[in-house]
Amino acid sequence: MELAEYDFEISVEFTNGDNSYWIPTPLEEVEEIGHNGIIDIGDDQSDFEKLISLVHEIGHVVYDLERKSNSKRIVIFEESLAWYLGYDYALKCGIEIDLQEYAEKIEIALNLYIKETK
Repeated sequence: MELAEYDFEISVEFTNGDNSYWIPTPLEEVEEIGHNGIIDIGDDQSDFEKLISLVHEIGHVVYDLERKSNSKRIVIFEESLAWYLGYDYALKCGIEIDLQEYAEKIEIALNLYIKETK
């Protein structure tokens, strides 16, 4: 958590429940607030779920910070990319995540995103 906070100038916090999410700071407020956004991690998750939630939300941070335009969002693309970018960041930091377990969580999450977008 501390490494991600440092690397991306974000805040990582725990929140009640089992949902985790990324809240980007609007560009016009970044300088005033002093960080790029907040990752909230649901505290009702197992340790593994907290880890993969953090990794996935970091993927959103990486994507948002690299994104050059406000083009139309393609939710399933962004969610898939966030899973990949977060995993890649974790590996670069020396954090090993069981790929089979991670893939199972990705499949569940992507199926939920698909249902929500229909």
